Amino acid sequence: MKKLNVMVPVDFTPVSFKAIELLGFLMDKTPIDTQLVHVIQVNAADWAGTSESSETIDKEEIKAQEQKATQAFAELRKHVDFTFTTEILYGGLTTSLAKYADQNQPDLVIMGTEGADGWYEKISGSEAQHVVRHTHVPVITVHQHASITDVHNILWVADFEAEKQPAQSISTIKTLQQLFGAKLHLLQIVEKEDKLKEQRILESMEKFANELQLQNYELYLRRDYKVPAGVRNFNQETEMDLVVIGTHARKGFSHIFYGSIAETLVNHCIRPLLTYHLN
Repeated sequence: MKKLNVMVPVDFTPVSFKAIELLGFLMDKTPIDTQLVHVIQVNAADWAGTSESSETIDKEEIKAQEQKATQAFAELRKHVDFTFTTEILYGGLTTSLAKYADQNQPDLVIMGTEGADGWYEKISGSEAQHVVRHTHVPVITVHQHASITDVHNILWVADFEAEKQPAQSISTIKTLQQLFGAKLHLLQIVEKEDKLKEQRILESMEKFANELQLQNYELYLRRDYKVPAGVRNFNQETEMDLVVIGTHARKGFSHIFYGSIAETLVNHCIRPLLTYHLN
């Protein structure tokens, strides 16, 4: 089994350290190449590649932030028992992280999130939501109040009749299952009782599992009025340790009006949540 390459965005707050807590469980199972990434936020229009060549920024302020980040990384090294490399990025927070992930192609991004609620969620959302939406690398988000445990049970929510699954993301999910020796629970939420439709869905789920050569799995159908509520209810009933869901990564007005089930769960899931792009 190959060594995993994991990227962890950090802003040195307790929320970002939740990601490192989950990373510790993963490190107990396999060696990991870990890269901690910190973003110094500057206006992209003002940034010319370096602080020296950027004429309109406050160079002293940037230098102070660089020194603060470097010191924080040094302090962190004293308190963790694993090695890691570091990278400081400049620009918008989510765009910088997404661009860096797509350029470097880690197997996995793990990041903490404070979540978001109400109107703010519909218009702006959490930073974690935006990273999920803009990067094609699988992202595990860890809510600030999430319970983090060893992974014995993985809940996989999908439209099992949907398009082809992305090979690299599926490989990462299967690797995580193997590392933890976890059981997969494939779940589809249906809004109302329809025996014929439910039978077709179960057949699609079995086909999905066979085509991906999944092992150690069970299939579930649950009725609920909305998918996020159904996932949360199932999760509470069965005590899953990790939730996996694909996202269509809608942007712009289609995102505001239709939303994304995956991104809703990013903000509200009580367990670590792995999201990956379906397109």
